[in-house]
Amino acid sequence: MQRISIPAGEYVYRQDEPSDAMYLVRSGKIELTTLYPETGEAVNVKHGPGHIFGEIELIDSRARSANARAAAAADLVRFERDELLELLFKNPEKSLLLGKSTYERLRELFNDVTLDSELARLREEMKLAIQNAVVSHEQRVVRSHNGMLAIAAPVVVMVLLAVGAYWFFHRA
Repeated sequence: MQRISIPAGEYVYRQDEPSDAMYLVRSGKIELTTLYPETGEAVNVKHGPGHIFGEIELIDSRARSANARAAAAADLVRFERDELLELLFKNPEKSLLLGKSTYERLRELFNDVTLDSELARLREEMKLAIQNAVVSHEQRVVRSHNGMLAIAAPVVVMVLLAVGAYWFFHRA
């Protein structure tokens, strides 16, 4: 367990980085964001004091699915994977540090007993799929605009040369 301070605007972690820790917000605000190439960064959720973030990817060993940025200067407690596992298995009573909301979210996402849990899991999967599709689309649009610029630049130069030649040969 390590206490860290993050200034406003700094990133705790970025999307696609390996998940090696989860964080407890002691003070300040943390935003989980997704970067879209054409429209910029969008805030998915905000966490204030007492909230935990980064735990889902840590538990299932996925890369980070979003960026975590300090919306305001924040003091965090960082739990590495080994510390979390030790906390959960050796001292289960101390696992309450994870907080009620984390357990509710995990139960909602991974409980196969109810229709609500299946719908929650599908919503989460659809949200990630839609985000990935939008990011992919925006990357294609940016590449397309760059390609159009590569085509347009020589055409503009040729038109300017033609106008210049016409003016040069037809001036009175």
